[in-house]
Amino acid sequence: FSLIFPDLVMRVVHLRVRMAAEGIILPAESALLEKHIARRAKDGIKLNINLLGEAVLGENEASQRLQAIMELVARPHINYVSVKISSIVSQLITIDHAGSVERAAERLRLLYAQAIAHNVFVNLDMEEFRDLAITVDVFKKVLSEPEFENLEAGIVLQAYLPDSHIAFSDLVEWSITRHQKTGARIKIRLVKGANLAMEKAEAELHGWVAAPYATKADVDASYTRLIDCALRAQNSAAVRIGIASHNLFHLAWAIEVAKMRGVENQLDIEMLEGMANAESLAISSHTPRVLLYTPVTQYDNFPTAVAYLVRRLDENTSTDNYLRASFDIAQDKVGFSEQRARFLASIRDRHTISTKSRRHNLLLEDAEQEYSQGIFINTSDSDATNPLFIQKLQSELKSIYSDDTLTIPLVIDGDEVLVEDFEIGVTPNEQGSQWYRYSIATSELVDKAFDSARLAITNWSSLGAHGRGEILAKAAHLMDSNRARIIATMSRDAGKTYSEADPEVSEGIDFARFYALSSREKEQGSTPVGVVVIVPPWNFPFAIPLGGVCAALAAGNTVILKSAPETVATAWLMAQNLWSAGVPKDVLQFVSTRDDEVGKYLVSHSQVDALILTGAFETAELFTSWRSDLNLLAETSGKNAILISASADIDNAVKDLVQSAFGHAGQKCSAASLAIVETGVYRNPAFIHQLKDAVQTLTTASSQLTSTAVGPVIHPPTGALLRALTGLEEGESWLVAPQALDATGYLWSPGVKIGVRPGSWSHMNEWFGPVLGIIEAPDFDTAIEIQNACDFGLTAGIQSLDVVECEQWIDQVQAGNLYVNRGTTGAVVNRQPFGGWKRSSVGATSKAGGSNYLNNLRSWEAMDDLSPTQSSSADWWQSTGSQAIDRSGLRVERNYQRYRPYLKPVVVCIDSTVDKSVIEYIEWVSNLVGTKVEFNRSNAPIGDCSKVRWLRDGAAPIAELLTRGISVDVRPIAARGDVETPRWLLEQSVSITNHRYGNVGAGPQPEL
Repeated sequence: FSLIFPDLVMRVVHLRVRMAAEGIILPAESALLEKHIARRAKDGIKLNINLLGEAVLGENEASQRLQAIMELVARPHINYVSVKISSIVSQLITIDHAGSVERAAERLRLLYAQAIAHNVFVNLDMEEFRDLAITVDVFKKVLSEPEFENLEAGIVLQAYLPDSHIAFSDLVEWSITRHQKTGARIKIRLVKGANLAMEKAEAELHGWVAAPYATKADVDASYTRLIDCALRAQNSAAVRIGIASHNLFHLAWAIEVAKMRGVENQLDIEMLEGMANAESLAISSHTPRVLLYTPVTQYDNFPTAVAYLVRRLDENTSTDNYLRASFDIAQDKVGFSEQRARFLASIRDRHTISTKSRRHNLLLEDAEQEYSQGIFINTSDSDATNPLFIQKLQSELKSIYSDDTLTIPLVIDGDEVLVEDFEIGVTPNEQGSQWYRYSIATSELVDKAFDSARLAITNWSSLGAHGRGEILAKAAHLMDSNRARIIATMSRDAGKTYSEADPEVSEGIDFARFYALSSREKEQGSTPVGVVVIVPPWNFPFAIPLGGVCAALAAGNTVILKSAPETVATAWLMAQNLWSAGVPKDVLQFVSTRDDEVGKYLVSHSQVDALILTGAFETAELFTSWRSDLNLLAETSGKNAILISASADIDNAVKDLVQSAFGHAGQKCSAASLAIVETGVYRNPAFIHQLKDAVQTLTTASSQLTSTAVGPVIHPPTGALLRALTGLEEGESWLVAPQALDATGYLWSPGVKIGVRPGSWSHMNEWFGPVLGIIEAPDFDTAIEIQNACDFGLTAGIQSLDVVECEQWIDQVQAGNLYVNRGTTGAVVNRQPFGGWKRSSVGATSKAGGSNYLNNLRSWEAMDDLSPTQSSSADWWQSTGSQAIDRSGLRVERNYQRYRPYLKPVVVCIDSTVDKSVIEYIEWVSNLVGTKVEFNRSNAPIGDCSKVRWLRDGAAPIAELLTRGISVDVRPIAARGDVETPRWLLEQSVSITNHRYGNVGAGPQPEL
């Protein structure tokens, strides 16, 4: 029915949701709200008004919300409002605590001045744990200023956070001092907490312990402890207390405690409008101060109130929540007894409940300990709310930015070598000024490095997978200990902000442990390939080179690292951690060159057994043109797009799009430089306004500054990036025009161009910088066609709440990493193995951070008996290849790894030297996995295909085919089916957000 009459169905749905919210979310229109306030006043009940609205992603929206709240304050019938700092300040950056407090203070001063003018009480709400310290500090800061030192105002503390106890003591002590000086009081509103689901979701994704207490019983004990500490005579003159709860046991206890201690005038009872009307009326007959927290929204903004409604409905349905039991507690003796027992337990346990921060003092899972048991789990990111880590980071930043004496040698044949020829390492944060010097290798030194690497293979490989793995595990430990210094180094070397650098450190640590464990399964039937050269990019200067190095080392090879010239300091620090952990300096050698004849000599050296490249497709072409038989394993370019359907959640879509487009100044290979937007959204002024506001609000500056959202580009723009930043193609116009912010060209504010046409230069070309293009699509099917039209297939995203659309998109889109209702960047090892299709991948490679990656760094025994290879292939296909497997173990995000047939045929080049059993196996495996195979038995031209398997005698035309985007695999058929079968398939990672507002399982649930 909904497919035939979608508009009618949506109107009915909207009406039903509004009806469900009636009495819980009130109209903000003045006349309607005034009538309701008057009705409540007759019952002796006052209202605390909270204006709901859409997500605040930009300063314009934040300013509008502030103005709307100030308009409420000016209404004569309103005398109490609540506001979250995050709703009036768009740039609350946890690591930039001082800056966030100052930005919030600017807004809060305006609101407090309006409150003084109209005699209205303002209460600061609390929602996210990360905003706790900022909210407390800005509250104290502004109320300590002469203009506001006599103002009485309020703040919320959440009992489900152990950290609230320290905040409470701090606020009380400060308030007593303030009261002694001015006579003004504050109010602390005690709630149990209403953001539990999102706190759990955020913590799970980052590997943290969720900040709230683990159990409802602990929350109740914390709540009674706060009440007990609050309602005391020594506090009563300076601090009023609002007890906000629907639990009549806790409310009655608070009233009795206040009476017993003679502080009844200190106490307000607070409840939620529409959630417990009878109880609020009953309470009002026992205490003169009952306040109802009352969310309001304008009629046209009602959809933005859904998140609040979801939380309220969750309270009604939660099995251990008092509110659910309260509906029939008077008749339900068992229910009454359960609630009574829980209450008495909270009274008893309030004396022993821990008030130590869970987030800062507990470890969710110990990745190091799990590794020792042969289990891989992802390492936890650092926590910007942890003052100890932030102090360490600030110390390292100061150290790194004050050191201009760094000289980086070569490391060849176990020795550090300083030569007279050197290059200057510059920092993009300081307009390209000099930071360090690094030595440049000669061709003779390159030869020496290869000879040394060749000799070192035997000893290194003889350690075995476990022995090599222990060294890599020790390196992982060292790097975690040195996390702050690595972040600081990336900040100065690559212009990375904390929010970009920290997860990169985690990724590198994960690579070390993951590959160490993976290698244990790879030794049977194989040997190391030999000497592996790593040619990494500058945009991920730590994780990507470390991943390549660790993979090669884990597989038993020796490594020559040719660091990116732009980020030699980061690569040097990475290598030092590996050497310190026990990797010999002849096993991992550090060889810097220019991109000149010596660089060419290194890359094309006859002793290169494999070369791992992350870079442009054109670089892969260049390398193969230098040496046609080069065993090149390359992750190459990407032109990545997010499809925003007419069924998208616009708030989330804009947030994810902006983060995906402009993280690390748009210089990630996975960055979304395109959005393909269905007409209904593209022509929606709200979408355009919100996108423009969010982008214009991003702060562009040095990554040394903690307030920076967009750091510098690595070079002053040239080529494609300069064209993208300064030019418009036919039909395009600037929604947000990028601006050069310094004379050298390192700092560019983000730009958004609309009107991008399908098939245009902007559609088809990668530009690697802070520019986003928007394409309008007339319908969903056309949007997918546009997304698939590029020659690349690295990452792709969709924003849609329609499960049918999500399933169609997952089935049809052509990319290696798919993201549903989340950003397209930030792939995590083993959770979302990373690598692309089409021209985004070159050579016989596999997804980084996935189970097949090490296979390409071992030489496998060739098949000599058809039957066991078929048998092991069939086993692998049954258990793995035909399945979509989620190894992440997350509740809030589903992460599938699966295999797909090649988009075009695989051409197998054979001749009379190829055994019949090989041909038989290929025909059999083709039928098994669904990839079409075409045999080329002569020297006939090779037609259009996805890949070539070259099994005949003679040299394969690798360079020639690569100009057509076709990679060649010259390896023989492997005897192990679990190694050979994946070579006939494309790997794909599918990451799906599995929650709405933290509620697991809400939102679309597409099946793969």
